[in-house]
Amino acid sequence: MSEEQTTHTPEQVEILVNDKLVVLRQKIATGRHIKESAIQQDVHIHLEDQLWEEMENGAVEAVADDQEVSLRHHHHFTAAPHESHPKVHTISVNEMPVKIEGQSATGAQIKAAAIAQGVLIKPNFVLQEELPNGTSRIVGDADSVHLRDHLRFTAIAPDDNS
Repeated sequence: MSEEQTTHTPEQVEILVNDKLVVLRQKIATGRHIKESAIQQDVHIHLEDQLWEEMENGAVEAVADDQEVSLRHHHHFTAAPHESHPKVHTISVNEMPVKIEGQSATGAQIKAAAIAQGVLIKPNFVLQEELPNGTSRIVGDADSVHLRDHLRFTAIAPDDNS
């Protein structure tokens, strides 16, 4: 019955861990179960890694091993080592690569790093994070963003009506 093996049951949920497809057989799972399932399905992470959940509004929150998460199809998670030294991430601001260090940065820090690396913006520009679903969210100067490679931002002059 190979057809039954490829048919998804109503209880199955397809999620993404580090941009790799992981199929779970329930709609609620702990952080540890998500990591275990990802590892069993050949996602190269470790049980000791910190799991991060990408929220629908684009924010990112840490998921504890014993924390239960209500899953939805194509829910995005990232698993990364707990770092004793800051990692350098490559993000883009106005389509220009920007290297920035650490696990998180404020909107002001992202703009400052972009300016220091030659992106033609000013500190008073409005920063927006481009989300995977095609929408964007404004990141205020004091708002914190969990950093990971390939995040995309646009920065526009405050009086630009485009």
